[in-house]
Amino acid sequence: KDVCIMFTDIVGFSRMAMNSRPADIMDLVQSLFGRFDLLCKKHGVLKLETIGDAYLCTTNLFDDHANAKDAAYSALNMAKDMIYATQELDTIINSTFQEGRKKSPWLEPLQIRVGIHVGEVTAGVLGETLPKFSLFGHNVNTAARMEQAGKPNKIRVSEAFHSLVPDVEGWGEFEMVQMKNMGETGTFLLDPLRLR
Repeated sequence: KDVCIMFTDIVGFSRMAMNSRPADIMDLVQSLFGRFDLLCKKHGVLKLETIGDAYLCTTNLFDDHANAKDAAYSALNMAKDMIYATQELDTIINSTFQEGRKKSPWLEPLQIRVGIHVGEVTAGVLGETLPKFSLFGHNVNTAARMEQAGKPNKIRVSEAFHSLVPDVEGWGEFEMVQMKNMGETGTFLLDPLRLR
């Protein structure tokens, strides 16, 4: 079944966390993920979990889209809006600190990486204490690798995902990227900020 799997993470999050109070980091992540949660509702995307600064969501896990193409367009539109929302939050943070004449505690701009893949997955609830709904399979790992090989404020997708949405404006050239435990893998990159 064609499930679109999307991972995001915050660029430079470890450095941010080392140079900030835990409460400030939690506020930042809450502000960002709160925006992502609203975007899930807007685009018909299912949020599955957050792990630190990582956000995992899917489309078509429960046959909630008409077909694979529809699910892919929803996922891609969500990814674009996540990058726009991140940029908007970065602007708000910087203007707030400038008004107070303080320097922002973040040493770099707030940016995310996004990775998307499509394919079959296995899903289920694990554990007795605090049971958790989880996804498993090679395709989940591939989506995570897309995100890890991503670039700031850009969307890296697999060939399989790209084949569902090839007509979207702004795709970069086909690129072979070295991925951990996977070797060289064919990918495409999209820069939504260039389209805005």
